[in-house]
Amino acid sequence: MKPELLMPAGSLQKLKYAYAYGADAVYLGVPLFSLRARENEFDLADLKEGINHAHSLGKKVYVTANIFSRNRKLKPFIPQLKEWMDLKPDAFIMSDPGLMMMAREAFPDINIHLSVQANCMNWQSVKFWHKSLGVSRVILSRELGINEIKEIKDRVPEIELEAFVHGSICIAYSGRCLLSSYMSHRDANQGVCDNSCREKFKLEEKKPEPKEYVLEDLRSPGEKYEIQEDEEGTYILNSKDLCGIEYIKELIDAGVCSLKIEGRTKSVNYVALVSRIYRKAIDDAVAGKPFDRSLMTELEKIAHRGYHPGFLMGTPKAEGQNYDTSNSRFFSQKFGGLVTGPMNADGLIPVEIRGTMKVGQACELQGPDMQTEQFQISKILDKKMKEVEAAHSGSGVFWIKGPQKSMENGIVSLVQ
Repeated sequence: MKPELLMPAGSLQKLKYAYAYGADAVYLGVPLFSLRARENEFDLADLKEGINHAHSLGKKVYVTANIFSRNRKLKPFIPQLKEWMDLKPDAFIMSDPGLMMMAREAFPDINIHLSVQANCMNWQSVKFWHKSLGVSRVILSRELGINEIKEIKDRVPEIELEAFVHGSICIAYSGRCLLSSYMSHRDANQGVCDNSCREKFKLEEKKPEPKEYVLEDLRSPGEKYEIQEDEEGTYILNSKDLCGIEYIKELIDAGVCSLKIEGRTKSVNYVALVSRIYRKAIDDAVAGKPFDRSLMTELEKIAHRGYHPGFLMGTPKAEGQNYDTSNSRFFSQKFGGLVTGPMNADGLIPVEIRGTMKVGQACELQGPDMQTEQFQISKILDKKMKEVEAAHSGSGVFWIKGPQKSMENGIVSLVQ
């Protein structure tokens, strides 16, 4: 069985790049009923265009309606759902059983995938969701190991199973973290997590026995939180990022039909390059080829906090934490820009600038199907075709000379 590669799409542009770089499906949401309500560029017109584009390619779109609803959102839900249903997405990702019941009553044939937010962790729960509300696919909790996933599939073979294989991990069960909301009044599940667990704090002893401390948030000097410590330590932690690329064959053998990448709020660069790397890994695994270690080198080019397989191979120990830095680390490359068209007669390619480019800068041009070309920028021309020494982020489309060819949907990365 060949599993689908399921990518995040935080915008219409990201959706198109995900497909261009190898995704079989994307998940996305429209504000009001999506857990990425605040960081979300989709409206109904974009959703329509995205679904039509996907279906023209033979690809799929899953719409997230995965909030746990308050009473005030019940009344507008069915009218909103009807607008989405008319666009014919391939499935809806949901977590609230009440909303699922309403959806099933209004649209008996609706295809529902159970959101990871439901924290489904055992085969009896999978069986319950499948039999009670007709869920066709369960997105499993990130806290499950491959052996546990296999048992679920063995026990409930008729259900589709989806598993996260790459992206940020919250220090909480599947994203249910309150630190950001408590410290900055920003809800992690709304896509605006302030990464409180990854910031720097100063610990001061308040009482020696029993041990009591105050924690000073160095982002806001003088703001202190009381905490307690027991024999296990304290619990503000900073995880490495999930990376299960080495275990794709094992996940396939366990019965996973969809390999999911986290990151609807991440850049188009992230979406495209992670797509092409996992596309190759999946194709290799299905073809019976051994894991290509060079794919880890490719992943090191993308911003991350260190990689770890999470719970896939059992309960993670201390090596799953990142004690060195709270920020995503750029290893060998940064996002430079997007190729917007073909090379002209003078050997220049048009690039929408996303990172400062300078004459003499070492770069890598990357495209779908693992196309890659390393080059050095020998010339930059601005919009008026006037030669300049540099082009700065957000300044629009410039022309650069250096690569031997243009690549459709190409991405220029700056080599550090």
